[in-house]
Amino acid sequence: MKKSPRLTGIIAATLALLCTASYFSGDPMVASAAEPVNLVKNPSLELGTGQPTCFKPSGWGTPGKWSFAQGRNGGRSYGVTVTGYTQGDRKLLQTESVDCAPKVAPGQTYEMGIWYKSTAPVSLTVFRHTAQGWSYWGDIERQAAAVGWTLAAATTPVIPEGTDQIAFGLSLSANGTLVTDDYSLVQNVAGEPVPNTGQLIVNGNLAAGAQTPTCFSIGGWGNRQLASSLSTDVPVNSPAGTRSQDLTISAYVSGDAKLIQSEAAGCAPAVLPGSQYDLKVDYKTSAIPGANLTVFAHTATGWQYWTDLKTLPASAAWTTAQARTPVIPQGVDRISFGLSLSANGSLKTTNYSMVKYDPAPPPVAGAPELVGSWDVLTTQLPIRAIHSTLLHDGRLLLIAGSGNDGAAFTAGSFKAVVWTPGTNTFKDVPVPYDMFCAGHVTLPDGKVLLAGGTEAFPGNTDGPTAFKGAKKSYYFDPADNQFHQIGDMTGAHWYPSLTKLGNGDVWSAGGIDEQAQGTVLTEMFDTSAMDWLPQNQVPQTWSYWGTYPHMFLLDDGKMFYTGGHTFGNGLPGTGARVYDWTTAQMWDVPGLRQKDMRDQAGSVFIGPAQDQKLMIVGGGNTDGNAPGINLVDIIDFKQPSPAYVPGPDLPGPGKTYVNLVNLPDRTVLAANGSQLNRAGNVQSASVYNPATNTWKEIGADPVGRNYHSTSILLPDGKVAIMGSNPLDNSFELRISVYSPPYLFKGTRPTITAAPAAATYGQSLQLGVTGNVSSASLMSPMSATHQTDTNTRLVDLPISGTGGNRTAQVPNNPNLLPPGPYMLSVLDADGVPSIAKWVWIS
Repeated sequence: MKKSPRLTGIIAATLALLCTASYFSGDPMVASAAEPVNLVKNPSLELGTGQPTCFKPSGWGTPGKWSFAQGRNGGRSYGVTVTGYTQGDRKLLQTESVDCAPKVAPGQTYEMGIWYKSTAPVSLTVFRHTAQGWSYWGDIERQAAAVGWTLAAATTPVIPEGTDQIAFGLSLSANGTLVTDDYSLVQNVAGEPVPNTGQLIVNGNLAAGAQTPTCFSIGGWGNRQLASSLSTDVPVNSPAGTRSQDLTISAYVSGDAKLIQSEAAGCAPAVLPGSQYDLKVDYKTSAIPGANLTVFAHTATGWQYWTDLKTLPASAAWTTAQARTPVIPQGVDRISFGLSLSANGSLKTTNYSMVKYDPAPPPVAGAPELVGSWDVLTTQLPIRAIHSTLLHDGRLLLIAGSGNDGAAFTAGSFKAVVWTPGTNTFKDVPVPYDMFCAGHVTLPDGKVLLAGGTEAFPGNTDGPTAFKGAKKSYYFDPADNQFHQIGDMTGAHWYPSLTKLGNGDVWSAGGIDEQAQGTVLTEMFDTSAMDWLPQNQVPQTWSYWGTYPHMFLLDDGKMFYTGGHTFGNGLPGTGARVYDWTTAQMWDVPGLRQKDMRDQAGSVFIGPAQDQKLMIVGGGNTDGNAPGINLVDIIDFKQPSPAYVPGPDLPGPGKTYVNLVNLPDRTVLAANGSQLNRAGNVQSASVYNPATNTWKEIGADPVGRNYHSTSILLPDGKVAIMGSNPLDNSFELRISVYSPPYLFKGTRPTITAAPAAATYGQSLQLGVTGNVSSASLMSPMSATHQTDTNTRLVDLPISGTGGNRTAQVPNNPNLLPPGPYMLSVLDADGVPSIAKWVWIS
């Protein structure tokens, strides 16, 4: 039979397959719902000589050679070989007669299945019978070549009025050999509607169903060999009758495979827009890197991929994947989910669960569960804390140097302390030179590198009219609370940025040199030698990056200048650049709005660093003293052509001196600032949620803060906010502590056991309490002048149940350069644990 033009609206879907093993079936209208009936006669092709009874070799164009072969379960199969192909196809169909072709009923759907082996891709093709005779209906599913026996499964569209029989088979349209066996066609029986409360998954333990579990389908796409089978290998304490579905991929090139809920009536769970749902599935997989928890959504236009909720690491033992969906969008009425296998290996899944998330009634407006709370400590800073670094033992190194005080510079009075938040005590640290406006970063061994600073102070007798930069460089060792001198930088830098690279070395540029001019010199610190490289060993752009340029390391090893800086206008061009430090090449990035108003803006990664999204918030122009702006621009480096796009405006008046802090629940705190240069404090604070791309206003810091203020995340999840140096050159010595809303949402999860160190790609064995859903590593902050180019949150895919979990460290050091990190786990309500320190190398 030659194909007529294809009909539109035939949607490919790999869905559940139910069948019996009988050779012949009775009237489909009397089939028992408890015992699904295979409507295909002679389904395993055992009857008939010359060709199988009730089957007919068919096709058009280039002929094929047909023959019997070894069957899937013994017995026999039937196959065709095509050579010298020029056009057409070859297929085995049910004979188009009243007695042989399966009878169907209008308004119903049917689940088709054929086991096959093929040296070339094939299509699942369907014909239908009406009063006018037989006609081609459509190709439902394209199937990849398969070396071993593979199930091709799909659901028919709704049978149209006037159609009383169908015939189906696999079409070979190329040179090659196709062998088929074990055909099945089963009517989908509508079940009772499932309420939106309680368990929404039908047959979640896969106990019902013959070849494929009832209400489930095997989905996927791409170039790979797929074998599937049901298994009795299930987690301990599973309900009686539980089975698992085993999907095994070999010869992987592209695509994936997954077991998901089918679109048959009563199967794919109904959902309510505006709601969220908690998903769970038990799994074990040998595939590296693991699997993704994938969700599909149904709207009036049909089914489509929605999102991958999380990445799950490989696990030899049964473990539980769990996640909460985003808010269901308007127009979505059903969803379907499963684990996607995208590599060679085996994936077993069972115990699927979906329950509507019913959050507790919202607290009253302004309650700490909504906005958190602010406290101002009674103990004040003993110095002007302009540079703040969290040490790997939980203390903070606070550096003033001269503290922007000319008299202190003249007197050689340079100060620093180590603050212990738990006891609110301060320890003085001797400071060997004026580290005011130096750059700093935490090294892989936990020491703190200091570079540049103030060589000359303006305004003194016979002194310069502007600040001049210093070449000096030291490191601070938390073990002895001392600064230790190392070799000087190649050139002088006042306001340099220091960005740690994936190999642990440190890139530095920007600032003012010893002539009080902008320096174009790029520097590189060799961590293994603990010294700065000579100029001729460092690729040079010979471009001025500004003062404290916001330069972030991307996952491909390149760097991104967000457009944020301190003082004056932005860079020429678009104001933002991608920069390959290995070759000194640069490319403008479009989309940044008001690039010359990004002085003292805030810049930060949003969400996990794996997402490669960055945000720039607010800013102003110190030289022009223009009022600050509240514009927010966001860039996604996962896009083919990354460009800034507008984000939601920062609530309230525009402001400069914006301090941004990544919080362990994956939101971002933006606090403090002022409208004008060191004046007009804007006492407002907001929290940005990347999942919803929205800001939420919270209570303001009781202390107004602008220039020389810093904010640092503490291991307990609180944020310490310090400093402010307004135009009268006074300095704010009060310390504010912000407790985010997650600290008021009940019992926190805990980490009861964790390794002290880990390597890239390593699996971390964790002991936890609570309903843990995710884990992350957060870099210790080292901030000054609204700048910390090394801050980031790195997601750790997590598996396991109960008190034992396995977290997977990424194998890309550009995502998390070596050094100490704060390990936190997060529960399903977004409440983080107190962090444990883990060294990554």
